Amino acid sequence: MKKILILLLLIAIGLQSGLSQDIYYTRNATLTLNGGLSGKALTLQTSELNVKLDYETAEIIIRFPVSSLTTDLDSLQTRIEKSNSEVVYEGKLGLEYVNTENHPPMQFTTEGWLNINEEKQLIEGTGELHHIGKSNQYACVMGLNMILNLDALNIYLPIEGLDSEFEVVITQALLQRDKN
Repeated sequence: MKKILILLLLIAIGLQSGLSQDIYYTRNATLTLNGGLSGKALTLQTSELNVKLDYETAEIIIRFPVSSLTTDLDSLQTRIEKSNSEVVYEGKLGLEYVNTENHPPMQFTTEGWLNINEEKQLIEGTGELHHIGKSNQYACVMGLNMILNLDALNIYLPIEGLDSEFEVVITQALLQRDKN
């Protein structure tokens, strides 16, 4: 009986490490929101972006706290800092899987659900993965672009002249293997 329990434990440990083998993540990547306010450019940015990408299924989860966004517009910054909301995108890259071997830049589309304040909206985007050759720590650099419509997401900010469409740009998300 003792041998069976040890064997089951070893199998469970082996399965767990085998399942997490193709999960890559990044913490503190950069996300920029580009929009407009009264005909002038408005930029919001966070460096607290977390990205998790399953190379086997090409499923991706992106998240960040709203309060981590920064802007030069004081009235908006004050509102942002008080927020306790989290933005979560759960989607899939338009790839069957992500190649873990050396590869040329891979362009892709993505589609998934953006969740903010219990509001869910299906959104699409485009991006590119660049393989980092022979790196023990990092596998790829990922960039991603999306267009968000605040009206469609039921996000109403009482700021006169605020554009309803924002471009989302994720840059230099260095994806490294999950060590768990």
